[in-house]
Amino acid sequence: MSARTWLVRRLLGRLRIDDDTIRHLSTFQRLGEHLEIQAPGEMLPIGARTVFRALRTRAASQTGTDWVWPYWLRRQIDPSSPAFVPRGHLPFLSNVTSRNWTMIGNRGSAREAVVDPRGLVSPWHDAWSLDWWIGAEDRWHVPADEANVRQSLLGDSPVVETRMRVPGGDIIHRAYVIQATAADGGEELVVVEIENDSAVPVALALGIRPYNAEGLAVIERIGLHDTTVTVDGRVAMLLPKPPNAVAASTFHDGDCATQVFAGETQTSFPDDLRDEAGMAQAAFVYPLPHRQTLRVALPLAPDPRTRLVGRARKRVRDAPRFPQALPSAEQVANGWKTHTDQGMRLVLPDERLQSAVDANRRYLLLFHDGADVTPGPRTYNRFWFRDAAYLLAALDRYGFHTEAREVLASFPDRQHADGFFFSQRLEWDANGAALWALAHHWDLTRDRELLDEVVTSVAGGVQWIDRKRRGKRRDDPALRGLLPAGISAEHLGPHDYFYWDDFWALAGLRDGARMLRAAGEDEAADRAASFLESMTTDVRASMALTADRLGTKAVPAGPRRRIDPGVIGSLAAVWPLQLLGADDEAMQATLDVVRDRFCIDEAFYQGISHTGLGTYLTLQVAFVELLAGDRRALDRLDWFLSAATPTWTWPEAIHPRVAGGCMGDGHHGWAAAELLSFVRTMLVHETSDGLALASMIPTSWYGQGVEVHDAPTRFGLLSFAIRWHGERPAILWELEPHDPDVAVVLTCPGLDPAWRSTEARGEALLDAPPDAPAPAAVPGPDQGDSFD
Repeated sequence: MSARTWLVRRLLGRLRIDDDTIRHLSTFQRLGEHLEIQAPGEMLPIGARTVFRALRTRAASQTGTDWVWPYWLRRQIDPSSPAFVPRGHLPFLSNVTSRNWTMIGNRGSAREAVVDPRGLVSPWHDAWSLDWWIGAEDRWHVPADEANVRQSLLGDSPVVETRMRVPGGDIIHRAYVIQATAADGGEELVVVEIENDSAVPVALALGIRPYNAEGLAVIERIGLHDTTVTVDGRVAMLLPKPPNAVAASTFHDGDCATQVFAGETQTSFPDDLRDEAGMAQAAFVYPLPHRQTLRVALPLAPDPRTRLVGRARKRVRDAPRFPQALPSAEQVANGWKTHTDQGMRLVLPDERLQSAVDANRRYLLLFHDGADVTPGPRTYNRFWFRDAAYLLAALDRYGFHTEAREVLASFPDRQHADGFFFSQRLEWDANGAALWALAHHWDLTRDRELLDEVVTSVAGGVQWIDRKRRGKRRDDPALRGLLPAGISAEHLGPHDYFYWDDFWALAGLRDGARMLRAAGEDEAADRAASFLESMTTDVRASMALTADRLGTKAVPAGPRRRIDPGVIGSLAAVWPLQLLGADDEAMQATLDVVRDRFCIDEAFYQGISHTGLGTYLTLQVAFVELLAGDRRALDRLDWFLSAATPTWTWPEAIHPRVAGGCMGDGHHGWAAAELLSFVRTMLVHETSDGLALASMIPTSWYGQGVEVHDAPTRFGLLSFAIRWHGERPAILWELEPHDPDVAVVLTCPGLDPAWRSTEARGEALLDAPPDAPAPAAVPGPDQGDSFD
């Protein structure tokens, strides 16, 4: 027994935790591999926040039965709802049925607000929210309860519109973010506007609520100072005029919504509203005549917390008043269209897919946070190399090179002295992900200046991979030459030896060698190539031993695992890494087992961690099918689009029965990035000697035009269009090559597999595609050297 184990047992014994309980804990990590070092401390704050928030949420909701709770919570505690979740002996209550929200923000800003499916706006991370209730002729209407609430985007931009039907017409709630003018303080503001589009006047109540889309928040104090509302001493809301009536309460005094609905509001706000339980709430009531609009502004960046009365008062004195001029929601939506009138633009005959692409091109710019790129505005609002690789690839594929470059230029500062690209401990896929993302940017942009800036980091990252996999002698021949056991993608399961990490490392070595060669570092490139050859031999040997052990060529999550849902990670060798072709025997066997055992209809069901229908994981399957010429890929795309929220967002995983988000961030960047990359790959992708155009398109597109403008590719900037002459498609193209002396072979396998051209520009009339096309092999992606 180690000294640390002895100390832990002594401490738990003093807390009257018996040895049987300790055995549950001590054997837990043995479900995977023993950790050689401690678990990632970077995740402890996220885990602690989640647990303690869930404790408070259960405690408050089970006694506050008369409260107006958020949409997700009302459904989870309602035994008549299909989203009801029994709690049993578990002391926790968290959102596991409707993890769906939409981020709004400004381009280039590191802050985003989120809007839930019923218009609940949360401007700050893990903090209060602004709700809205409407007093109509018949009763008060609460969006969290009403069935006739509809949500959409205005102009496929980050302007969220929520409509609620009341007698006489709709009340329309819109939320968006602006940058205030210098005269108005220059802050970023969330604008919430409520429009009465009905024929009768209504009453509007704006509620400061101690919860958000993930659980309870803590509000101890609320103040109203003329037209400035403060929460815990921080300026929270700017009102256009004093409210006509107010209501305020604490947890033990009950929900202030009860006062509003009963008509028991006050004309003045309490001087000192405090709640030691952290459940203070307030409502501000206004008349809203028909065809009129009321706007309020919420500062997006909160001040630091303070309990000093003098400092809080100074903040109120210094707070900007309600802005003199606010852009309308339509103006902001039009501004977003201007922002994204660059890079790769698509004109598609499918209106649904067109909207999804347009919206997510704009969301992609919100996931970009300056030198960071994050996979979510809330749960996953931090940087990981793994998620960054997918997001940066999508940014580059759609021509947002400046944003991608800003993040990639920060990679050397994130690298440890030993060459490890660090975002958290035990993340052994990080170096491969970092090198792959850098190489992808180089391929599409030929950004020599950035290559020169990072070449030293590339060399260090390559050497780290080789040292790390050789760092400890292992007796098991299936583990020799692999990276150590670690914790990378959570959907692979408990800490273990993962082929996922090794595949990313191989791609990193391959791409690192290419970048070093391009930078003129031939000696370093030769070393990287030798590292690649050696590791390829070891990985191949391990896969062969594992295949013999399991009696199948399907590649499990790791050499010591059986076939479980973590097998999905092995498909990364085909996409996005392109180490193996989609027709590789092991990859086909892996794809078959995924489809046969772990799919529910078109969707991949991830029973590890996510316990839901995987969004980006379903597209992982679709990518391999697309590259294999299997038209089932389009069925998975159709499922993916049908699973989107009305605002074109996806959570990490979806509840198989109630269809709401059940895992991860409710607006997931990896899912958004993979949608964009999948559509790009359908329309244009690199082959070993050129570009495949329209590799696979739905037959419903036949006879309709398709346009691709300014698509960055490894061979240069490509634009093309498809037109039709009766049953025969015509293609017009123009390629601005990186190297005019290199012949680039253009093909169009989805429409006419026989057509080829090496002209940089031209037009051609293709043969008519069959009415019901059979699966045709797509020219394989560039295989690289690793597994060729």
